Amino acid sequence: MNRFETIRVLDTKYTYALGVIRAREVKLLTEKRFEELLSSVGVEELISAMHDTDYGEYLRNVGKYEAEKALHAAKIALYNDLEKLIDDFEIMRILRAKYDFHNIKVLLKGKIAEEDFSDKCSTIGSIPVSKLTQIVQEEKYGHLPEYLRVAVEKGIDAYYSNDHNPQRLSFAVDSVMAEMLTSSTESPFIVKYYKFWVDLTNLKTILRLLFLERYQDLVDFALLPGGNIGKDTIKKARIENSDSLEELYRGTIYSSLLEWKDSFSLLEKQSERLLISFLKSVAFEAIGVEPVIAYLLIKENEIRNLRIIFIGIMNGVGEDLIKERLII
Repeated sequence: MNRFETIRVLDTKYTYALGVIRAREVKLLTEKRFEELLSSVGVEELISAMHDTDYGEYLRNVGKYEAEKALHAAKIALYNDLEKLIDDFEIMRILRAKYDFHNIKVLLKGKIAEEDFSDKCSTIGSIPVSKLTQIVQEEKYGHLPEYLRVAVEKGIDAYYSNDHNPQRLSFAVDSVMAEMLTSSTESPFIVKYYKFWVDLTNLKTILRLLFLERYQDLVDFALLPGGNIGKDTIKKARIENSDSLEELYRGTIYSSLLEWKDSFSLLEKQSERLLISFLKSVAFEAIGVEPVIAYLLIKENEIRNLRIIFIGIMNGVGEDLIKERLII
């Protein structure tokens, strides 16, 4: 039974894109294939084992210390290919936005520290890193899209209003990002996905703040807006400890996650699995852009899993420990 209410937008302009995605979906790595990769003895053997996958072309003639860079190149190509398929600037701008917001945070912190942090930026955002860097250096924030300009203004204000605390800058920028991603009019599916993401992020944030005994101090700043369970609803709930969450989440799709409330790593994993389940719930839709977007995000998770495997094997981490971190 599908736990998620299906969102259907009857748009036949994505018929070709859907055909391409259907052909690519059969190449997604299965749980069995991940287990085979996990059993590799060393990074060189892992690279060799991936030559017949979509990543083979990126890993060809690559040394073990270059594998992570090769996976990033595959991720860039994924976004570029899907951008051509979707052929909708606004939808792709929303999908790339999380990287733009990340870059804004990095560059603002670099400016505050009077250091060049541009090498920590992602090239997957909708705005070139070089252009963003110049805008921040010259403080020409009017050249940014409105949502990024607001993020800059609120981030800077939060930093200087709270004893020059860079964490408050991050909270402020993340809040603007959440508002943008959950209020877009371009795709109801993307909005619903990010509403789930906000809810899951807030649940994890609440538990971390409770663990640190900082819930009352930071709840106003740390919670994200735009979720199905509103920020005001959470703040009005009488949350004193993790047991208090039972009432807040009772009857929601998130209630089962409280089983892992005492383990941040397991809660993180189960939360990501829930998001992947939502994406897979539309994977077999026969019309609309939803399956194309779902494929992009599922493939992005696949690349994340491969990165974890590469880093784990390179550092001699045990197979079972690596597998615990994979979202399959």
